[in-house]
Amino acid sequence: MKVDIYDIKRKLILGIPLNSWGSYEAIWDMLHDIRRLKYIRRSQIASIDKRYNKTCSEKKINRLLELGLIKKTDNEILISTEYSLELLKQLNYNTSILPKNIKGEGSINELNNTEVFIQALKLPDFLALLYPNFEYIRPDALLVRGVKEKYYLEFLEVEASKSNWGNWLEEKRINYFKLAQEKRPFSYWVSQCKLLDLPVPDINKFKFSVCIIGKIKYNFEEWFNFMEKLNENI
Repeated sequence: MKVDIYDIKRKLILGIPLNSWGSYEAIWDMLHDIRRLKYIRRSQIASIDKRYNKTCSEKKINRLLELGLIKKTDNEILISTEYSLELLKQLNYNTSILPKNIKGEGSINELNNTEVFIQALKLPDFLALLYPNFEYIRPDALLVRGVKEKYYLEFLEVEASKSNWGNWLEEKRINYFKLAQEKRPFSYWVSQCKLLDLPVPDINKFKFSVCIIGKIKYNFEEWFNFMEKLNENI
């Protein structure tokens, strides 16, 4: 699929001057953030970056919908399209680490995740947000923090109130212990290092932590962190 960037620019500003959008860069960055967050309400977009106050008005979101760069579910949730992904690729964004197949309609749980993911993007040491799947355990996301020379990995689990919270979390705990004993997370991370241009760690020093976000706290091992918010500055 080849995208005509000049044609997209021309259609974006038909009746909506560029200075009203802010800049093309702001539009592309917003499309990039919509893609990496997977599901988002229009009302959430401006909280990512103040530049998006200009690019996420209802009129402008409708223009992006008309151009097929985003789509909207029946419950008014915005999702990136493959057309948008190709545009970002041609604009030299690192699309290799963006979600490939975004399914679903944007449930309340997914939107709760989005709120936390937006907090992640605003962390001063944010490096990347990834979505690994290890079959028997599928983290809500993998947050990469730090700097190129010294980074660390946090699996994110966004937990809303459940009647069987204790059993649910104990099962997660067991599965993460199982994962920590396998080579699978290390192999996955090696593949991502190449895409992120980060140094590959020694397998004997490889480690991760698990961050459980919600109004709950259990006395798990020290590499399980319980907190109500991922970023207290928001």
